[in-house]
Amino acid sequence: MARDVKSVCSYCGVGCGLIVSTDGQRITGLRGDPRHPANFGKLCPKGATLAQTIDVTTRLRHAMMRSPGATAAERFLRVAPSEAIAHVSAELRLIVDAHGPSAVAFYLSGQMTTEAQYVANKFAKGCLGTNHCDSNSRLCMSAAANSMNLSLGSDGPPASYADIDLADAYLFVGSNAADCHPITFTRAKTRIDKGKAKCVVVDPRRTPTAEAAHVHLPVRPGTDLALLNGLLHILTVWGKIDRAYVDAHTEGWAELEQLIQGYTPTRVAEICGIDREQFLKAAKLIADHDKLVTCWTMGVNQTVQGTFAGNAIINLHLATGRIGKPGAGPFSLTGQPNAMGGRDVGYMSHQLPGQRLIANPDHRAQMERAWGLPAGTIGATPGYDAVRMFEAMATGEIKALWVIGTNPAASMPNLPAIRAGLEKLKLCVVQDAYFPTETTRYAHVLLPAAVNLEQIGTFTNSERRVTLMEQAATPPGDAKPDWWWVQQVAGAMGYARGMSYTSAAQIFDEFARTTAGRPNDQSALYHPLLKERGPQQWPYPAMGKPAERRYVDGVFPTPTGKARLWAREWLEMADAPGRRFPLILTTGRVLNQWHTRTKTGAVPALNKLDPCPYLQMHPDDAERLGLHDRQQVDVASKFGTASTFLKLDDTITRGVVFMPIHWNELWGHAASCNEATTDARDPISKQPSLKAVAVRVTAVGRGEQGGAVAHDEPAETARTPIPVPVY
Repeated sequence: MARDVKSVCSYCGVGCGLIVSTDGQRITGLRGDPRHPANFGKLCPKGATLAQTIDVTTRLRHAMMRSPGATAAERFLRVAPSEAIAHVSAELRLIVDAHGPSAVAFYLSGQMTTEAQYVANKFAKGCLGTNHCDSNSRLCMSAAANSMNLSLGSDGPPASYADIDLADAYLFVGSNAADCHPITFTRAKTRIDKGKAKCVVVDPRRTPTAEAAHVHLPVRPGTDLALLNGLLHILTVWGKIDRAYVDAHTEGWAELEQLIQGYTPTRVAEICGIDREQFLKAAKLIADHDKLVTCWTMGVNQTVQGTFAGNAIINLHLATGRIGKPGAGPFSLTGQPNAMGGRDVGYMSHQLPGQRLIANPDHRAQMERAWGLPAGTIGATPGYDAVRMFEAMATGEIKALWVIGTNPAASMPNLPAIRAGLEKLKLCVVQDAYFPTETTRYAHVLLPAAVNLEQIGTFTNSERRVTLMEQAATPPGDAKPDWWWVQQVAGAMGYARGMSYTSAAQIFDEFARTTAGRPNDQSALYHPLLKERGPQQWPYPAMGKPAERRYVDGVFPTPTGKARLWAREWLEMADAPGRRFPLILTTGRVLNQWHTRTKTGAVPALNKLDPCPYLQMHPDDAERLGLHDRQQVDVASKFGTASTFLKLDDTITRGVVFMPIHWNELWGHAASCNEATTDARDPISKQPSLKAVAVRVTAVGRGEQGGAVAHDEPAETARTPIPVPVY
């Protein structure tokens, strides 16, 4: 029977609502939901073509396994789901019995439903007893989450999309929202175009977001913290600090005030490589408008001082009293569709559900009671972060890895090191909706997953809004929701008690109970309510109502009830550009592709709009290096070498080059920017510094005069020609 169901887009963290037409088996149409408060019916090109990613030739439809002793080059054989489940459970049991639970690791995704994230996390930490359960949110949101926890006492942005509609000033730092969060950015752009708001953009590239700005500050990558300290310094000099708010609701001002004295406009301009007068113009714009919303994302988070820079953004709002008020607040834009839900369920290696911490004995005891586990079951030591997990695979410490809904052999930094870890595994289970991916090459078992339009579940977007997805199509072949596969393996290993669910709604109810009384309280939410009333924001406690805006009363979930102002000193990047590696490589998204293109690569219209990889470089740098437009080049760091084509463009800062993240080994050998990115990490968040690594760029075959950094290539994967790009 033909009908319409409601769902949510599975691309970025905007969380656009969808209305999906279905005949009960297949999707017959898709459009934006005009009543969903995230998008009011609008969709970007990716969201509008989402249905085209469902029934494609690259869908993984059946469980598959390699024969015992098979190499990565040998083909998979189709097996029954029961055989795959029995094999995975038996192999995990052998490894756990021989080497202990910490020999097993899980790598999860912000594209899984909240229900699947919760079940996988519970299986790892509560059943098997391994805390080596991390997610690809470590690569995108860990720094933002840590900065909000440290400054405000809780993860989750204080502001909402409604505040964007009320603001009279915007500060975008390390955020090309026009391409990466386009529907959210249209709300700001509408006010800018109508003359109702001013805008400052901080970015090394003159992106579409920067094109809309009144002031664009093209900073050197990795200098955001210095700039933010400088903004607060000049606001202090101009008497724009809200002393009453600072005294009543914060602590740490004296130390911060002393530190920012050193960040004069002249020094900041020198550090950041920007014009001093433009810096002062940006500061005046921020000073003269009370309703300021600051948006930040990967350009801040993916640096070695990402947590500190996030603290500095929040400092700016706390010190000027622009938080918890309509039209004002620091707003971390989430990268993936359900990274916020994943953080809520505690799917990172240091977390437990309800914003609890593994290192906290009371938090462990609370979850042991909630899960019906004996005291002491949950390990007291946080697990490894994503990069450290792969390092432990390479040394043989971790022997089994279960990857769900992500593609680390393409998306992790320093790919030569990642491949070394994957190659050493005794058991690699890859659970995905698509095949092949760069990661399936290393798998011993493949488990086919349903995508979001084929299952029931929830996603939580950037503004803490929980949306229920209804099922619109039947999963192909043996594909099942991610939580089903985990539950089946858990049961086969003897963990059926507490891991036997009949529906996603039952899982969500259990998860929601774990949040009761916590900062991210969702205890009043349940699937029927979300279906009846539509998407809801947390906190939404029992006997309460959803909170559009947090910290309205100036009370924070910290031991003192006050927010913390952090004095953070800027530091030069450890591997600064020099004679051998004179340029800084930064990476990021483009509008019409997504992550490693497992979805968007199957949509012809999107491939026509953004067809191929490239390296963006300023013409002056190319002239100095003797390079020309569309030339095939090697991009080498001390970690490895990527290969791509040159795209000359004067919208990028001199001395900086940019490479999109979406094209990888399946496109062409060494096509990924992550062949060259560093695995250096923020010491607090453990988030890799994907936005700044020193590189050199040379024509293919020329190498480096006086010696080159070689990219180790197996004979069977020698360089293959890459199609000449058409821009």
